[in-house]
Amino acid sequence: MTSLHAVPKSEPAPEKATPAARSISVDPLDYALKAAAVKRMRRSRRRVVFLIHASEIFSALEPVVAELQARADRFELIFVALPRNYSGRTGPCENLPQTMSFLQGLGLQPIAMTGQDVGDLVRLIQLAPDFIFRQTPWEHHIPSVFNSRLLGFSQLCYVPYGMGTIERPVQQYDQAFHNQCDLVFAESQYHLERYLQHRALGSTGVVLSGYPRFESFVRHLENVQPPWPLPCADDIPRVIWAPHHSVERTWLNYSTFLDYKDLMLNEAQRGRISILFRPHPALAAKLQASGSMTSAAYADYLSAFDATGSSGVDRCETYIDQFAASDMLITDGLGFFSEYLLTGKPLVRTWKEGAEPMNHFGNWCAEAARVVRDGNQLVEVLDEVANHSYRDERLELRLERREILSAMCIGAAARVADALENA
Repeated sequence: MTSLHAVPKSEPAPEKATPAARSISVDPLDYALKAAAVKRMRRSRRRVVFLIHASEIFSALEPVVAELQARADRFELIFVALPRNYSGRTGPCENLPQTMSFLQGLGLQPIAMTGQDVGDLVRLIQLAPDFIFRQTPWEHHIPSVFNSRLLGFSQLCYVPYGMGTIERPVQQYDQAFHNQCDLVFAESQYHLERYLQHRALGSTGVVLSGYPRFESFVRHLENVQPPWPLPCADDIPRVIWAPHHSVERTWLNYSTFLDYKDLMLNEAQRGRISILFRPHPALAAKLQASGSMTSAAYADYLSAFDATGSSGVDRCETYIDQFAASDMLITDGLGFFSEYLLTGKPLVRTWKEGAEPMNHFGNWCAEAARVVRDGNQLVEVLDEVANHSYRDERLELRLERREILSAMCIGAAARVADALENA
């Protein structure tokens, strides 16, 4: 219990509180909850708060933000920047200044919350949001005061940050977060059925919206021709290499970074191909936490990649421009399997022995990729690309899947906004 002295806002606090003031004792959390309910009753617009800790996946929400901004007479938007921890271990959350800078660069005016104590939860409650969007279901990625169990004072909403491709139904559809959500926006009929099958609350509150990220990606790919971000000759093939973060066998086991990092650096140093190295945002933290690579060794590796001249490291938060300007993607998974298919360009999967099985949707996407299972096969692909003789045996499958994925997303952001209006 905390004593609050009742002082008019226009006057300084008295040096010594009166006995009556000292007798006022309230629970600030309880008080904030009750005050928030009163504030909501007096508003003409619905207030939507976005808790943002990962700029790299903001593109999943960006079309929804744009749609709600277009309905400014009905919605008020507030953005809260949070720190994050991607190590998979208990430890401090970081990266708050970078997230603030990213949101400010979009012309937004974010509020920073460190989440170090319950005071930030009280501040969030005082905003009295009608809806809260969180970016991921992973509670350990953000400070514990923003745990989904503590956000029940508002309607909690979730647009998946990536299309579910792994056969891990509990983690993808039935975490505590999923069941705390009042509104979950399903990417496809397949994903809607998975919620119905695996979520404790079934499909209650699940809206078949389509995938907003794909809606904006398709529009961007059709209308923009961005330059390749690295200096290279016009006839040099341009390849994105995007390894996953799951270097430990205890979780997913998809990353082939440690298997092919030397091979890919050697290829970059040859200069035959311009390779844009885009690691998963959590790769650095996972390498260090697992003991697979020190932060200094990883920094040296990035420097060596940058030093090649025609190749380099992608440090941008967004990546759709890079997709548009590239000729090929080489990746081990997971979200990029479906996202890069929207380009219609060659997709190469570096297979990892012992990787977690994918679900039906993930396999459907990965079928359109050429698979390499060892270094020799990867060298074969790189030689074909460098010599402009790539055997594109999956073209028909890719184009077929591109059409299906593109159709799935039409009107997705509007359906999310409609759901908020009708909630």
